[in-house]
Formats: sequence, structure tokens, C-alpha cells
Amino acid sequence: MFRGREQSRPELGFRLLQRLADDVQELGFVESHAKQDGRNMIMVIGPHKKKAEAKAEKGRSQGAAWRRGAFPTGSVTRSWD
Repeated sequence: MFRGREQSRPELGFRLLQRLADDVQELGFVESHAKQDGRNMIMVIGPHKKKAEAKAEKGRSQGAAWRRGAFPTGSVTRSWD
């Protein structure tokens, strides 16, 4: 939100949002570029992966870790016995 004299310098807000987009580039992408709507400047950023895809990839990587023996194996004891 631009207040007072900030309204006369919207390019500063635009540069700030562009720098934000560059900083989060590996996490997501710009769905809608920065645009000023009255006193507000809006930019929409979305994630690269969908939640289901990220969860499936995490499951695959954990399954691969189990197969190569990254986790300890042995007898399992139950505390209620």
C-alpha cells in the first residue's frame, strides 16, 4: 500500500516486487506481474509443484532410502508388552 509521497514513486514498489520475484524464483513463478490498483500494487506468485506432486516425490525418495538401507533395521519393541 502506498501512502503519502510514496504514491508519486510507484517504480520503487515495482522494483521491490521484481526483486521478490527473483528471490523466490526457485520456489515458484509469477502468475500475474506487478500492477498498481489505486494505492495498492499487486503481484501473484504461484508454486512450481502441486501439493500432490510434492508429496508423491517425497514418498518416492523415502521409499528409495528404505530400499538402500538408510534407516536402521532390527527388532521392534513395543512399550505396552
